[in-house]
Amino acid sequence: MINTALLVGYVGKKDTKTLKNGTEVTIISLATTKKYKDSTGQKQEQTTWHSISCFSKLSEIATKYVHVGDLVCIQGEIQNKKIETGERTGQYMYSIHANDIKFIPKIKAESKPNQGNVKQEDQFDNDDIAF
Repeated sequence: MINTALLVGYVGKKDTKTLKNGTEVTIISLATTKKYKDSTGQKQEQTTWHSISCFSKLSEIATKYVHVGDLVCIQGEIQNKKIETGERTGQYMYSIHANDIKFIPKIKAESKPNQGNVKQEDQFDNDDIAF
């Protein structure tokens, strides 16, 4: 059986705490955004927030090196927990227990690779790709 999630997104916030058993956990809110065109052809954007849990050594790394606004790639396992109290009783809460974090460097406008003789009208954005 395979239970793997791979997310690339921007860090929205980060919180580190120690559990009752002494284990350190860092919770990262990660935003992923889907861009698409609706039925009228208008560009739309939908952002989904993910809760990422980092434990032990990975928690230490996240605490020290992950910052709000960073672009990161998270690989981990999808976990769910049934909500027992409150207005959402009976619903499930999903999170990702991270196994790996990769940092994706930001490219500055002046350091983008030379695009050679590509004309502006020959360029496209990801919205034009059919998949």
